[in-house]
Amino acid sequence: MDLLRRFPFLAYMLALLSMFGFTWATQNFPLMAFAFLATAISWWLVESSDGPPIPRWIITLAVLVDAVILACELIVFHQPNLILALGHFIVGLILCKLYEVKTNRDYGQILILTLLLVLSTAILTTSAIFAMTLVCYLGLGLYVSLVFHLRCETQRALLQHAASDRAMLMVGQNPVMARDIRRIFWGSAVTLFVFAAFVFVLFPRSGAPGILANWRIHGPQTQTGFTNHVRLGRNGTLHQSNAIVAEISLSENGKNIGRAAYQPYFAGSILNVYDAHTREWMRSTPTDQSPRTCTVHAHRTLVLIPPGPYTYSIDHLIKQKVHLNLINGNANIFAICPAVSLSSPDIRNVVRQPNGMLLSISPHRRHLQYTVESPLAYNPRILAARRPHLFPTYYSYEPFEPQATFVIQSSPIPAVVAKMARKIVGKLLAQRRKAADKAPIDHEIATRFCNYLKTHYRYSFDMTPVNIRLDPTVDFLLNKQKIGGYCEYFASAMIMFCRSVGIPARMITGYHGGDYNRIAGYYVVRQKFAHSWVQAWIPGLGWKTFDPSPASSLTSVETAQSWYSGIADFFQWIRLQWLQDIVAFNAVMRTQIIHYVVLMAKTTFFATLHEIRAALLTLRNWILHKRTGWFTKIVAASIALLSFIFIGWFVYRHRRRRTSVLPKILQGLDAKTHRQLRRDLAFFDRLMRILQKTGSLKTNAQTPLEYVNQVIHTRQDVAPEAAELVHLFYELRFGHTAMTTGLQQSINARLIVIEAYFRQKRVKPI
Repeated sequence: MDLLRRFPFLAYMLALLSMFGFTWATQNFPLMAFAFLATAISWWLVESSDGPPIPRWIITLAVLVDAVILACELIVFHQPNLILALGHFIVGLILCKLYEVKTNRDYGQILILTLLLVLSTAILTTSAIFAMTLVCYLGLGLYVSLVFHLRCETQRALLQHAASDRAMLMVGQNPVMARDIRRIFWGSAVTLFVFAAFVFVLFPRSGAPGILANWRIHGPQTQTGFTNHVRLGRNGTLHQSNAIVAEISLSENGKNIGRAAYQPYFAGSILNVYDAHTREWMRSTPTDQSPRTCTVHAHRTLVLIPPGPYTYSIDHLIKQKVHLNLINGNANIFAICPAVSLSSPDIRNVVRQPNGMLLSISPHRRHLQYTVESPLAYNPRILAARRPHLFPTYYSYEPFEPQATFVIQSSPIPAVVAKMARKIVGKLLAQRRKAADKAPIDHEIATRFCNYLKTHYRYSFDMTPVNIRLDPTVDFLLNKQKIGGYCEYFASAMIMFCRSVGIPARMITGYHGGDYNRIAGYYVVRQKFAHSWVQAWIPGLGWKTFDPSPASSLTSVETAQSWYSGIADFFQWIRLQWLQDIVAFNAVMRTQIIHYVVLMAKTTFFATLHEIRAALLTLRNWILHKRTGWFTKIVAASIALLSFIFIGWFVYRHRRRRTSVLPKILQGLDAKTHRQLRRDLAFFDRLMRILQKTGSLKTNAQTPLEYVNQVIHTRQDVAPEAAELVHLFYELRFGHTAMTTGLQQSINARLIVIEAYFRQKRVKPI
């Protein structure tokens, strides 16, 4: 506990806390280790060692080097994140300041630098770990600021108000100062908490991008993640990203059905147009199946696909509660296909495609919360009523040229791919031409294509083509059987196989499963779980799902539990609560909180009035009742009178204590000594009340002798008596003098003289 009273130690802890929050938010663990090591060395060299201080020119040179590093980071390395670069610069400044022989001015600069570092970190991240670090920083920062203020004021008071009796008065005053610090600390903390809650409830965060919208941490461009268009043939290696996209909980009839072994497909977009020139898969918008915009109301559920006797059953719906982080500029929302209903307080308008896919077009927040339902069993015909086009068309409308329309026809299948497809299915094509019911054979053909790709090709994140002159899918099928490819190549290959034999097929992009949090019961979907699979049209059955990627591509499978899995799940749950209740707080949640608080206040107020009215009515009936005797009434009145007297006495004692100086002077003594000295020193309280009637009040910085000299320096008639009383006070409190009867009579006589003097003179207030 002694360390908590040492201001240098507290300042070092605050600096460490701010640097930990910044390095954790930026995932810069080497910088974290360096900062902690440098701080420990500075404590050993500057605060704990008796050796010579570090020369000032070395620290100045270190600051210049830190400035050069900032310039290189911005100019040479083209750091796009200005806040991140400034954070690195502030960490360097803090470390340089810690190596100085510090005065109060230097400590104040360190406190300001830690505050700037925490503010910059708050701009960079919404991490729950940083949120907990921020709470710790605010609490410790408030305490450090109070101790720093006490340090400065004490030093100034000792320099400006030196007095002969001050050393004697300071004995036993540490508990008094500690109590004052605690009172100021808790009062300030409660005030700040109430103010923060008031601002938080009445002024929720806006979803509009601010001036710092683009100052964010940008990862490598070759990381895994969802996209609305798939571009093949890129160079390099695809890296898995652990960025969290969504937290999704699944339930059926109120029962959680999520588990680690169950990894559902969360669809986000349909890509069915392939442009061989740009080597991209895109989403078509045909005029005969154009999506329509639907308005989502915060308190109502939007029905996307009406239920029917041959579509799906409303008794078996999978409810998906999703907390989605909008990243990379995508405005898609995800669901188990098809989605039949949607409700959300954060989404205003939604484009509903006829196949049950959803595309959010006007989100007003970076973090969306929505609930979507999908049927457990449904007729696949609801995904498309008619046989789709084998090669769909993509229409693009330029916003600045309303009359211009760009039409892109899906590219034909290369001959080598068609030849390979016919070789894979063999005699099934001849059977298909002769069969009256083509559904079973089409399903068998699609299954054979899927199994062929799974068993004959490896899964790899290598994107580098072998022959850049070939189409990327053709290059994958012919040259990368051993090298392998990732899910987009497998899906593209199967679509081309199916289309080459006359089976419509399309690519679905989204996410496949996630890390299952066993504590809270939901899936943590990360960018590395982004996936592409295939839907093939089977006559009479509609769109059927196939996943041609090998099993090794499914990274979201059940893994063995380790000793830290439960801890990781707990912190993940804390993060979700932070995002849902703090970061994603909006006007709807604000209205609900205000409504609940107002309702509780009204209920409590009227319930209290009712109880008081009932009690008064009961008392009135009891008093006026004929069977109530006079003796009982007198006893009741006596009890009420004694209660009022006790309350008045308690208020009087409380006010008396507030004007008394003895409680502060006697603070920290044992109970027996406290009671004895309180009786012996009662005369001093009487003297102080007499002197305060002149209008001059004692300040906390004044000793008793200074205060008495200030009041009676012009009253020479009573100055000796007052000075003697103050001298007796010091002797009784700090010396070895004991109160006797003769001494008490002498003190009373002096008090009578002083009181008579001020009553006779009727001195005007000073």
